[in-house]
Amino acid sequence: MGKLTFDKLKKTLCMFTLVFFVMSFTAVSVSAESNDASKWNQEKKKWDTEKRTWNKEKNSWNNEKKTWEDEKKKWSKKKKGNEYNIWLNKYNAWLHNYYTWLNKYNKWDGNHRKWEAKYNKWRNNH
Repeated sequence: MGKLTFDKLKKTLCMFTLVFFVMSFTAVSVSAESNDASKWNQEKKKWDTEKRTWNKEKNSWNNEKKTWEDEKKKWSKKKKGNEYNIWLNKYNAWLHNYYTWLNKYNKWDGNHRKWEAKYNKWRNNH
Protein backbone atom coordinates (compact mmCIF):
# COMPACT_ATOMS: atom_id res chain seq x y z
CA MET A 1 0.00 0.00 0.00
CA GLY A 2 2.91 2.36 0.73
CA LYS A 3 4.41 1.74 -2.70
CA LEU A 4 1.08 2.65 -4.39
CA THR A 5 0.96 5.96 -2.52
CA PHE A 6 4.59 6.63 -3.45
CA ASP A 7 3.81 5.94 -7.14
CA LYS A 8 0.83 8.34 -7.08
CA LEU A 9 2.96 11.01 -5.40
CA LYS A 10 5.72 10.42 -7.95
CA LYS A 11 3.24 10.78 -10.86
CA THR A 12 1.77 13.94 -9.34
CA LEU A 13 5.23 15.47 -8.91
CA CYS A 14 6.11 14.56 -12.49
CA MET A 15 2.90 16.22 -13.73
CA PHE A 16 3.61 19.37 -11.70
CA THR A 17 7.18 19.44 -13.01
CA LEU A 18 5.93 19.06 -16.58
CA VAL A 19 3.30 21.79 -16.13
CA PHE A 20 5.86 24.09 -14.51
CA PHE A 21 8.31 23.46 -17.36
CA VAL A 22 5.69 24.21 -20.04
CA MET A 23 4.57 27.36 -18.21
CA SER A 24 8.10 28.66 -17.81
CA PHE A 25 8.92 27.90 -21.45
CA THR A 26 5.78 29.78 -22.55
CA ALA A 27 6.65 32.73 -20.31
CA VAL A 28 10.16 32.91 -21.77
CA SER A 29 8.77 32.84 -25.29
CA VAL A 30 6.28 35.61 -24.58
CA SER A 31 8.84 37.82 -22.87
CA ALA A 32 11.32 37.26 -25.70
CA GLU A 33 8.72 38.40 -28.19
CA SER A 34 8.00 41.57 -26.28
CA ASN A 35 11.74 42.30 -26.02
CA ASP A 36 11.94 41.77 -29.77
CA ALA A 37 9.04 44.17 -30.30
CA SER A 38 10.65 46.68 -27.97
CA LYS A 39 13.91 46.48 -29.92
CA TRP A 40 12.12 47.03 -33.24
CA ASN A 41 10.09 49.94 -31.86
CA GLN A 42 13.23 51.63 -30.50
CA GLU A 43 14.95 51.20 -33.85
CA LYS A 44 11.89 52.59 -35.62
CA LYS A 45 11.95 55.70 -33.41
CA LYS A 46 15.65 56.19 -34.18
CA TRP A 47 15.14 55.79 -37.93
CA ASP A 48 12.10 58.09 -37.92
CA THR A 49 14.07 60.79 -36.11
CA GLU A 50 16.95 60.45 -38.55
CA LYS A 51 14.53 60.55 -41.48
CA ARG A 52 13.03 63.84 -40.26
CA THR A 53 16.53 65.32 -39.91
CA TRP A 54 17.61 64.15 -43.37
CA ASN A 55 14.38 65.46 -44.92
CA LYS A 56 14.93 68.89 -43.36
CA GLU A 57 18.45 68.94 -44.75
CA LYS A 58 17.18 67.77 -48.13
CA ASN A 59 14.65 70.60 -48.24
CA SER A 60 17.35 73.10 -47.32
CA TRP A 61 19.71 71.80 -50.02
CA ASN A 62 16.91 71.81 -52.60
CA ASN A 63 16.06 75.43 -51.77
CA GLU A 64 19.71 76.39 -52.15
CA LYS A 65 19.91 74.46 -55.40
CA LYS A 66 16.91 76.35 -56.76
CA THR A 67 18.55 79.67 -55.84
CA TRP A 68 21.81 78.66 -57.52
CA GLU A 69 19.97 77.46 -60.62
CA ASP A 70 18.12 80.79 -60.84
CA GLU A 71 21.43 82.65 -60.61
CA LYS A 72 22.92 80.33 -63.21
CA LYS A 73 20.14 81.29 -65.64
CA LYS A 74 20.91 84.97 -65.07
CA TRP A 75 24.62 84.42 -65.70
CA SER A 76 24.02 82.28 -68.81
CA LYS A 77 23.74 85.37 -71.01
CA LYS A 78 26.96 87.05 -69.84
CA LYS A 79 29.62 84.44 -69.19
CA LYS A 80 32.53 86.84 -69.26
CA GLY A 81 34.35 88.95 -66.75
CA ASN A 82 35.83 88.69 -63.30
CA GLU A 83 32.47 88.75 -61.49
CA TYR A 84 31.28 85.76 -63.47
CA ASN A 85 34.48 83.82 -62.66
CA ILE A 86 34.08 84.59 -58.94
CA TRP A 87 30.46 83.48 -59.06
CA LEU A 88 31.36 80.34 -61.05
CA ASN A 89 34.00 79.35 -58.47
CA LYS A 90 31.49 79.78 -55.65
CA TYR A 91 28.89 77.82 -57.59
CA ASN A 92 31.30 74.96 -58.29
CA ALA A 93 32.35 74.85 -54.61
CA TRP A 94 28.70 74.73 -53.58
CA LEU A 95 27.98 72.07 -56.19
CA HIS A 96 30.84 69.94 -54.85
CA ASN A 97 29.45 70.24 -51.30
CA TYR A 98 25.97 69.43 -52.57
CA TYR A 99 27.09 66.25 -54.34
CA THR A 100 29.08 65.19 -51.27
CA TRP A 101 25.96 65.62 -49.12
CA LEU A 102 23.78 63.91 -51.75
CA ASN A 103 26.11 60.90 -51.75
CA LYS A 104 25.81 60.61 -47.95
CA TYR A 105 22.05 61.02 -48.16
CA ASN A 106 21.72 58.31 -50.81
CA LYS A 107 23.79 55.88 -48.68
CA TRP A 108 21.62 56.63 -45.65
CA ASP A 109 18.46 56.28 -47.74
CA GLY A 110 19.60 52.89 -49.06
CA ASN A 111 20.32 51.65 -45.53
CA HIS A 112 16.97 53.01 -44.36
CA ARG A 113 15.14 51.17 -47.13
CA LYS A 114 16.90 47.90 -46.22
CA TRP A 115 15.99 48.35 -42.56
CA GLU A 116 12.42 49.29 -43.46
CA ALA A 117 12.04 46.11 -45.52
CA LYS A 118 13.26 44.02 -42.56
CA TYR A 119 10.97 45.91 -40.18
CA ASN A 120 7.93 45.40 -42.42
CA LYS A 121 8.76 41.71 -42.79
CA TRP A 122 9.00 41.36 -38.99
CA ARG A 123 5.77 43.33 -38.47
CA ASN A 124 3.86 41.20 -40.98
CA ASN A 125 5.06 38.01 -39.28
CA HIS A 126 4.03 39.13 -35.79
